[in-house]
Amino acid sequence: MANNTTKNKVSKCIMARIMRAGVKHQRNFTLNEYGTWTKAQKAADRWVKKMRKELPPESERKNRMTKRNSSGIVGVWARLADEHTNPYCRWYARWPGCPNAGGVSFSADIMGDKDAFLCAYIARQNETVDREWIEKKLKTFKKSKAGKEALKLKEITFV
Repeated sequence: MANNTTKNKVSKCIMARIMRAGVKHQRNFTLNEYGTWTKAQKAADRWVKKMRKELPPESERKNRMTKRNSSGIVGVWARLADEHTNPYCRWYARWPGCPNAGGVSFSADIMGDKDAFLCAYIARQNETVDREWIEKKLKTFKKSKAGKEALKLKEITFV
């Protein structure tokens, strides 16, 4: 089964979906219409192949801003403090292929909000979990024009 299709046993159909530019294109291939799961699957696969040719190419996922982004920087986010379980605020960075499953994080309580954010930004931009290198880079980066521009993009501030 192609990764753009789903076998829906309840509805007795193969659902084919393809997304381009935020628009979902979908068609169902029913057992009523095609008779067997195999025929419905082949028809769905043909439709997906045809749609891939007709629609614009898929945009690259890496570095794509989504509505879930809460920091203004792709791959950088904050975890707000919860006084009952975790009294700390942290900035996180993650990217495809990051060796740490949860990404790399920096404490706003220890480093300060701006420095923790900039460390996460540096980690994401350079795709590194080397904390020593990141913290060394921070000293010059926060004074640079690029560092000041990064802070302008920051949308959340911890008080």
